[in-house]
Amino acid sequence: MDQPARPTAYVNGRIYTVDAARPWAEAILVEDGRIAGVGLSADILAAAGDGCAIVDLGGRMVMPGIHDAHGHILLAGLKHRYECRLPADALGRDYGERLCDCIACSRGKLSGWVIGGDFNPTLSEAGEVDRKYLDEKFPDTPVYLHDYSLHHGLANSKALELAGITADTPDPFGGRIVRRAGSNEPTGELVERATWKLFNVLPSPEPDVHRGALRWALETASRFGVTGIQEASASRPELEMLQEIDREEGLALRVYAHIPWREEHFGHATTEALDRLIEERKRFASERVKTDFVKVFMDGSPLGPHFTDAQIDPATGQPQPGKLLHTREEMAAALAAWDRAGITAKIHCTGDAAVQLVLQAMRDMRAASDGGTIQEISHCCFVQPDDLASFAELDVTAEMSPPIWFGDMPELAAFRDRGYPFGTLARMGTRVTVGTDWTFLPEPNLFPALQGLIQHGAESVDLATGIEMLTLAGARAVGADTLTGSIEVGKSADFILLDRNLFDGPVDEIGEARVLATVFEGRIVHDVR
Repeated sequence: MDQPARPTAYVNGRIYTVDAARPWAEAILVEDGRIAGVGLSADILAAAGDGCAIVDLGGRMVMPGIHDAHGHILLAGLKHRYECRLPADALGRDYGERLCDCIACSRGKLSGWVIGGDFNPTLSEAGEVDRKYLDEKFPDTPVYLHDYSLHHGLANSKALELAGITADTPDPFGGRIVRRAGSNEPTGELVERATWKLFNVLPSPEPDVHRGALRWALETASRFGVTGIQEASASRPELEMLQEIDREEGLALRVYAHIPWREEHFGHATTEALDRLIEERKRFASERVKTDFVKVFMDGSPLGPHFTDAQIDPATGQPQPGKLLHTREEMAAALAAWDRAGITAKIHCTGDAAVQLVLQAMRDMRAASDGGTIQEISHCCFVQPDDLASFAELDVTAEMSPPIWFGDMPELAAFRDRGYPFGTLARMGTRVTVGTDWTFLPEPNLFPALQGLIQHGAESVDLATGIEMLTLAGARAVGADTLTGSIEVGKSADFILLDRNLFDGPVDEIGEARVLATVFEGRIVHDVR
């Protein structure tokens, strides 16, 4: 990190502050990691005095640092730095050979396992997504591949053996072991909670791999202008490493760590171990790591072929059976307990039935608890019209992590056509935040999402509202809006320099914006000028 030894004046810029009282400025004065002045260049230079460093912004646009409302930092680092990557068009019968190519390049073997992905099962013929194609190349080495939703996967015979999954293993609640036609023999494909047995025997990567993955992911986030991120699957090893890095050298962003509750796949631990981690959460907090957050899954993935999201059945008006992972009563009781403890829950809901039940449970919680913590529904891909007003009424954050503007996957057409009610929620006064859901995306880049926010038909928002969703709204959602999220005197000096003025250029090019420099707490943590 580049630590300024003296006050610094950033002048001659087009600074969009996200401060309603002063939306635009020319210059910023930074002292001791805080914003000491915002205004005209001449005034800032006069206030700076002798010995102040001067940075000429050259007329370029500056805005607050980005708050990524949904990321998986460690998992992204492991995926993109150490696991095997299958090509997007890989077919089931080729998975084994493709993995051999990866191993030949010395990537993908973690603690004796071969881990990789992400395969799209909808591309293969019936019966092709089968462990037999992995067994041909890896008869004695355990192999696990993530599917493209990251909720399901494919294991070879050795991995199933280690996990104790056989033809006699029953399907767990909330999951399914895919069977071969005409028998109970597992194909190796595991859906949702059927992966838990496997993840409970999957060894942790070597410490140097863990640390290397985390450091790469943190540096990558800074490269894309992220100065705050909600980690949506904080594990014990990740929390330990984040705290250690922060105490020894200072993180280059703030992490709001959400510990999974009763979710052994993304939590990478048993339910009992995750409960203990939530109880011990404050042990892992530091200046830039906040731990009063939990992550809950109310349903699964809205992607085919398994479609584990909980939707309202249009024929009956009732939730599709077997898709909701918790009852209204169970969720309300948990929310009330967390509210009293000052814990914010981020609840994964991709289907409209899941959103509806969680809003009902939050209404019950508000009636039963004296606390006032902000609660949050994650993804919000689809919401019933009658439920939209409840977000603002109950002070519930609508976090949306829309990957729908990246690529041209036909599986995401429904999201483009009728998903993500950004505009309606914003007009109702709802706090809307936006995240990448990195690792689903290859990079934590929110500028394509920003372009999508203002090009979403009737659900579009204006550019100023979209930028606020990426900055100040995210800070408010985690209780940090007095510290960060806008460029105001007294706040942390967290801002980014762009290669273009988003307000001047074509809307169609907003997604191509690049971050030239990222400043966090007054330190230049990324710079390609």
